[in-house]
Amino acid sequence: MNISISEQKLFELATKARNNAYAPYSHFAVGAAIESENQNFYVGCNVENLSYPVGTCAEAGAIAAMIAGGDKQICRILILADGKELIAPCGACLQRIKEFADDSTIVLLANPQGIQKQFTIAELLPFGFTNSE
Repeated sequence: MNISISEQKLFELATKARNNAYAPYSHFAVGAAIESENQNFYVGCNVENLSYPVGTCAEAGAIAAMIAGGDKQICRILILADGKELIAPCGACLQRIKEFADDSTIVLLANPQGIQKQFTIAELLPFGFTNSE
């Protein structure tokens, strides 16, 4: 797969974030990196807690960083995890991404070897909630 310079940067940022993940219970580290519509970059990693329901997904952390940084629109997001199988965002994170995306927003799935798959958010969450007034 040929990747752009910004996709390479997303991969590098997500790798660094994944290396900082706090996953002492699952031992499954995940990193996420976002490129906003303003070409700013934001990262997140999973942060577990002994009380499992209160942990934070990498995607949620990256989205929170984007909002705190003043951006509101995801251009593309890369999710990187260890393991033989690629992981897609969980259902809650797909909806979180959709909140700050349009149907053409790119979701890149990667493992330590690089970017492996590309989808749009509409492909991964075709019937997500929308705020159609």
